[in-house]
Amino acid sequence: MTEKTITICGKDVKIRYCAATETGFEQMSGRGIEVFSPTFGKDKEGNTIIKEKPEAVMDDYLKLGASAIVAAYLKDGKEPPISADEILFEASPQDISTLITEVVNLRNEWYAIPSVVKPEMEEKEGEDEGKNA
Repeated sequence: MTEKTITICGKDVKIRYCAATETGFEQMSGRGIEVFSPTFGKDKEGNTIIKEKPEAVMDDYLKLGASAIVAAYLKDGKEPPISADEILFEASPQDISTLITEVVNLRNEWYAIPSVVKPEMEEKEGEDEGKNA
């Protein structure tokens, strides 16, 4: 379990990444949690590469964020201080960015993704973005 408190819509909100977060996402979205996981392989030189990028879309990230909030408060037997509607209709772009970034960070921490993999994933994403510009 990994947990953190962030600010959304001016409210301090706990988020937690654990099995309840993943099952909550799957129940809410009807999609498997693997939409957030890249598939790795090797190139001809034996270097690790990303073969297939995750297929998650914004809706998936928002539902994962909502699931992380619900998991944090469900564990404590309390109601979350923010609703999904508040996140969708009142949160600023910075609030949304913070929620997504911190949930992904907690996910990486929970899965103990080594730091050598993270820069490689970011580098590959940056290369693809430049091609579309």
